[in-house]
Amino acid sequence: MRENATPCTFAPASPADLEALLPYYRQAAARPDCPWSQDYPDQATLEADQAEGRLFCAKDPDGQVMGAYVLTFGDEDTEAQTFWTKGLEPAGEVVRLLTAAPYENQGLGGRLLADAVAWLARMGCRSCRILVAKDNRRALRAYEGQGFVYVGLARLYGTDFACFEKPLEGETI
Repeated sequence: MRENATPCTFAPASPADLEALLPYYRQAAARPDCPWSQDYPDQATLEADQAEGRLFCAKDPDGQVMGAYVLTFGDEDTEAQTFWTKGLEPAGEVVRLLTAAPYENQGLGGRLLADAVAWLARMGCRSCRILVAKDNRRALRAYEGQGFVYVGLARLYGTDFACFEKPLEGETI
């Protein structure tokens, strides 16, 4: 964790957190290296993620949302890729990882990812998977720096994704 990082807590998102999250996702979608759009993720997607207990937030000491991620399991499109390490299943996937613009470059993305990995390990997963737009150099460096291993390239949803996996506690690739 970087020294200048704003203190935060991590917890499952509440319905009240959704109002803060959607504008942050829209800001991120405006970046050329982001595969999201002004239509995705939408309010209904976030509401479903929150209702299913898959959406997690980082909040500052005042309770302001700083970032978020979603955990998924068994996505057909992701699972259909043949390069995943079969010995590392069950696997969980981190999707829609977001650091709100005011909190970028403070190490929050790495802390969000570490929290997601810890949740997956507690849930019994043997590995964590991540798909990142292949042109998102900042995210590519971040995932490699967190111990994720590039395993292949997938064309999904009209985007080329670099696919990474990380063995969890005691596992090896």
